[in-house]
Amino acid sequence: MSLAKANKNLKWDKRLTERNLSVGEVSSEDLKKYLEQLPDLASNTETFTIDGKNSSSSEESH
Repeated sequence: MSLAKANKNLKWDKRLTERNLSVGEVSSEDLKKYLEQLPDLASNTETFTIDGKNSSSSEESH
């Protein structure tokens, strides 16, 4: 991947959003448009707990 393409991908990286807004790399309007075009993937999630037990599976006794 080229450096230019990598930088373009990082433009919308969640970890850099606040920085990119503050230095003028992106505008609030650009960010809003970008977020609105993202697909809703909520149905592809799986809930889990820290102890590793899947909350959707039946409870097992130890």
